[in-house]
Amino acid sequence: MKNIKKYIAEGILIVFSVLFALFINKLFDDYKTNVKKTIAIESIQKELYKNSEIIANWKEKHIKIRNRITQIVEGKNDSLKTELLKYDFLNLGVLTNNQSLIDDILTNTAWESAKTTGIISEFNFETTQKLTHVYSMQEVLTERTITKILDYYFDTDAHNMEDIDQILVQFQLRFWELTGQEELMVNLYKEAFDEVKK
Repeated sequence: MKNIKKYIAEGILIVFSVLFALFINKLFDDYKTNVKKTIAIESIQKELYKNSEIIANWKEKHIKIRNRITQIVEGKNDSLKTELLKYDFLNLGVLTNNQSLIDDILTNTAWESAKTTGIISEFNFETTQKLTHVYSMQEVLTERTITKILDYYFDTDAHNMEDIDQILVQFQLRFWELTGQEELMVNLYKEAFDEVKK
């Protein structure tokens, strides 16, 4: 009987020790996961902040280009049109005031890293949804809208100066779409910031 009590006590002690070890292990794993999650969120915040600054700069520049094109299309800036017609090709520098169309790139490294490592599974649904939306729209802007403008510019038909009025209307439409999406991005970045700060 004495041995049975001893074995039961030892068994309880072993079970308790194993459960305690598992508990400590779980606490440590949770701690490591929270550290990774915090690092991922901070990296995404920095990335979104940098991207939002780039978009604000792009938007300002692209609105000026859009307005210059609109003035020519509406016949309100004959001197700019005259300057364009001095060339036997569409000199984009005249429309951009000799500035590059895109002078920086939007990144998604922190977001892709969070997805690849799987830490995104620790984000709440609203955060994941907002971040997915902002990064998806960012991709549409860079991969589709800007690409459409560049593809049109590099199309030989865009340099037929006899059709300059139609060409400028096409550019005007594309820049309206671009600046509209950039305005949307400004709002999406703000919403994403607010969400990840919670």
